[in-house]
Amino acid sequence: MKLCAPIVLALAFWTSPGLRADVTIRYQSEFKTSAALGPAMEPFMKAMQAGSATTVLMRGNQAYTKAGNRIQIFDLVKREMTLIDPAHKTFATFPVSQFADKMADAVPQAKPEQMQAAQQAMASIKTNLDSKLTGNSAEIQGVQAEEREVTLTMDIPTPSGMNQPALNMKLVMHIWTPKKEEVLRVPAIRELTAYQALQKYIVNPAGMLDKMFGKMPGMSSTMGPMFDEINKIPSVILRMHMELYMPFLAAAAKQMADGPMPGPMMEMNQEVAELSSAPVDASLFEIPKDYAAVPADDMLRDMLHPQAK
Repeated sequence: MKLCAPIVLALAFWTSPGLRADVTIRYQSEFKTSAALGPAMEPFMKAMQAGSATTVLMRGNQAYTKAGNRIQIFDLVKREMTLIDPAHKTFATFPVSQFADKMADAVPQAKPEQMQAAQQAMASIKTNLDSKLTGNSAEIQGVQAEEREVTLTMDIPTPSGMNQPALNMKLVMHIWTPKKEEVLRVPAIRELTAYQALQKYIVNPAGMLDKMFGKMPGMSSTMGPMFDEINKIPSVILRMHMELYMPFLAAAAKQMADGPMPGPMMEMNQEVAELSSAPVDASLFEIPKDYAAVPADDMLRDMLHPQAK
């Protein structure tokens, strides 16, 4: 099997213990909605904010990720993944090669008639993706970073007979990543970049999304290109600002409130709040003795549908 250059370099780096360093990277996030949406979105935004805090710790051949109240331990040598639910004191360990299939199985399967109707509706949507480096640079946690702007537009035709313009949406992301020379200069960035390359090779997120999109008609053609573009980013994301524009809702809100046209309907800011090469506690990668093993399928379904538990 041929391996691309980043994977070869990542493998070489990962098998050279003298080059390795412990890493801690912690993100802080903020979500905002337009005042035009009113209080209806507040519960959803509070839930998003509560689960947005993310920390990644790396030690040896293992990575520990905590997002919200969920923990994931990834062993690159054993190629195993362990999911931990501290709230219920349960865990599930399984080969990483099974992750894509298990995630796809956790997505509910629509009925054939629903699939057909959704495919017809999504087929009429016109999408366009634009991705470019802006030339802007900034220092984030002592790392020189560059900005990439990714814009996804969607034009949704209205049903025939309705005297309304097409509905359209625009998603704009400003993504900041380390400049190439920083990968070699900063030990933590070097470690994270190698880990990310290996994780993509082992987990194959693109393949996982294809399987999940197979149960969500039209998602592959509409949102797929955006996920593909993000997956191409070769290094760790240091900062991201996202804006969602829905002009048809904004226009309706303006008419109801008889005020100025609101800006983005939703915004998200995420940025690295801590980046460190300090030693990481080995006990974090151990499963507490009082935790019970459960089927991975059950845990993944609970992760995707927490309200059902």
